[in-house]
Amino acid sequence: MRIYNAEDIEKIISMEDVIRIIENFYLQDSEVDIVIPERMIIGDGDNTSLLMPAYYDNYYGVKLVGVAPGNAAIGEATLHGTYVLSDRKTLKPLAVMDARTITALRTGAIGGLGMKYMAKDDAKIVGVIGTGDQGWSHLQAACAVRPIETALIYNRSEDRLQQYIEKAKVHFPQIEFKKADPKEILEQADIVITTTTSHEPVIPEITQIDLSGKHFAASGAFKPFMQEIPNYILGQADHLYVDTHMAFEESGELIQAKELGFTEDRVLDMEQMIKNGEQDKIKEGKTVFKSVGMGIFDVIAAKLIYEI
Repeated sequence: MRIYNAEDIEKIISMEDVIRIIENFYLQDSEVDIVIPERMIIGDGDNTSLLMPAYYDNYYGVKLVGVAPGNAAIGEATLHGTYVLSDRKTLKPLAVMDARTITALRTGAIGGLGMKYMAKDDAKIVGVIGTGDQGWSHLQAACAVRPIETALIYNRSEDRLQQYIEKAKVHFPQIEFKKADPKEILEQADIVITTTTSHEPVIPEITQIDLSGKHFAASGAFKPFMQEIPNYILGQADHLYVDTHMAFEESGELIQAKELGFTEDRVLDMEQMIKNGEQDKIKEGKTVFKSVGMGIFDVIAAKLIYEI
């Protein structure tokens, strides 16, 4: 059985690779035998454990992760976990992988795919609220699909904010990185990325700002009582998309959207968005993409890692 730690995975595949394989998954015409059981969520105080199984192609994968929001205060990652990839027919374990890295890559890639199809083609300014793993992977994704020139970064912790910017300058020397507050991000950014577990919107309610042509990518809040995008943005959105319709039951944003009159048939999933052929029209409007994640994306990424 093979073992892949974070460094192994990052050497084997890139963000561009994961965006490509997830896009191909959505575009494929042939029927692939897929089984995606509902994920199990177990709460323990502020902490959450998630068990996410999925069957895809010749593989069976299970991700076990724990999310501990309080870890940020002690300088520890908020997500840890393990991914086990097995042979679908025999159920023999083939590999154990670092789930934190897989989660960051596939979630960033899904967000990047949303940016590719919904953000303006000439989007040059990205704003990132939250500097954890997801904040990093979404920056990678934005740079992979759009000609980013400036990145505005916000985090409540000054130390973590500075560490993020220093790392980013090394990886993306062509981009200007600036510290910014959420108001400045809302005013200036073409793409606004939120990757927090906040219980209250992290974007301020400033109704006089013109949101035309702005794309909001929200991936942090994954429970009904969490919400990153304020109601007034959801209410103004011309287009609201999700990675999976399970988000309607799990995401605070979408629960709020329902109360604002967004029925489930008005909220399209990623596959519908990619295949509807109206991307140019979509990019002109105010778009919100909400991602909560599915086990299928983990096994797609794990398959790529294992087969390289």
